[in-house]
Amino acid sequence: MTDTAAPPRLRVLEVSFSRQVWGAELATMALAEPLARRAIDLTLASPPGGDLEEQWRGRGLPFVPLDFPERGGIRGAGSEGRPGPARLAEEVRTTARSVRMIAAAARPFDLVHCNSLWAHLDCALAGRLARRPVVLELYDLVRPGLGRHLLSAAAGLSTTAVAISQAVADIIGPLGARHVRIVPLSVDLDRFGPGPASPELRARLTSAPDAPLVGIVGRIDPEKGVDVLVRAMALLRGPAADAHLAVVGSGALAPAGYPEGVQAEAERLLGDRVRFVGRTTDVPGTLRALDVLVNASVAEPFGLSVLEAQASGVAVIGTRAGGIPDFVHDDDNGLLVERRPESLAAALDRLLTDPATRARLARRGAETAQGRGIEARAEVVADLYRSVASPGRRVGHAVDGARESVA
Repeated sequence: MTDTAAPPRLRVLEVSFSRQVWGAELATMALAEPLARRAIDLTLASPPGGDLEEQWRGRGLPFVPLDFPERGGIRGAGSEGRPGPARLAEEVRTTARSVRMIAAAARPFDLVHCNSLWAHLDCALAGRLARRPVVLELYDLVRPGLGRHLLSAAAGLSTTAVAISQAVADIIGPLGARHVRIVPLSVDLDRFGPGPASPELRARLTSAPDAPLVGIVGRIDPEKGVDVLVRAMALLRGPAADAHLAVVGSGALAPAGYPEGVQAEAERLLGDRVRFVGRTTDVPGTLRALDVLVNASVAEPFGLSVLEAQASGVAVIGTRAGGIPDFVHDDDNGLLVERRPESLAAALDRLLTDPATRARLARRGAETAQGRGIEARAEVVADLYRSVASPGRRVGHAVDGARESVA
């Protein structure tokens, strides 16, 4: 008989410096169950007492509390210059303590995975200390400077690094580039899919449920471009000017006064054509209630809300920068624009006044999303984990010598 024994279970330590749940943490939690079906068990190591621990434990997943030392940062508040010797020495001591904590926690596991920007270098060093392979998952578009150099060094020290888009991969310099593999984010196709809009939800998002509805989903901060979309909506004329705008998200992390200023400008320019509804616990239902989803960010590392809208059968408009152009192709499965009110207004006018084009882009977007489900990503990640954790593999050796895009 052929030996069909299941592969041994793989134990992965997920390390995060965050107490809160952001996009990277949501993406990791979404993979936990599909990976478990592939004999890979995730355990989270992070600071205790926050939403991340609560949601992780709520899924029945094991948790290791690690009270990491507070990081002062390598720059003083408002400083753009090089760190002083005293600050740099303190950061080195803090890093050493963090590395020892992660290394001690990692020894019972087969490998370490990190998706937390501030923990990447610590995890890479801890993997060397504990003699465990390390996978860094890169989610951030880091500005040029010392931070980017440190990230590149961390990628070079890791066993391999995963970037969620080409734009994220491109920030890694030559030292780390040979370790980088592109594995895009995925969408939960069981949650996000085309379907009828809830009349109750639509009424919450707009004062005119029968009017065309444009939405933007995400944080209200200067990088996300809510103000740009507001000004674009104000430029609309003719039938397109009947459209309403729903702003879904909070301004909790924005500079003081910024969200209030954006809302005041929106209400002055659009009147009752705009609603700020805060965060939602029903993202799939909210997306299905929209006619057009806009992402007006300066540069999204990936743009998951855009992919989720495509999966929901909603036409999308995104900016040309960052990771969105990896999967949104202009006039094929969405529209891509420059981040200017005039460009965005022209795209909105086209979709709001041409139902056939809107329907075509929505249909093609839904086809795109079908090839980017969580199960497909879990298969790629499981193969990657088993490759780096294989016996006899030298820590620090890349999975492959060149970047590889995995759709």
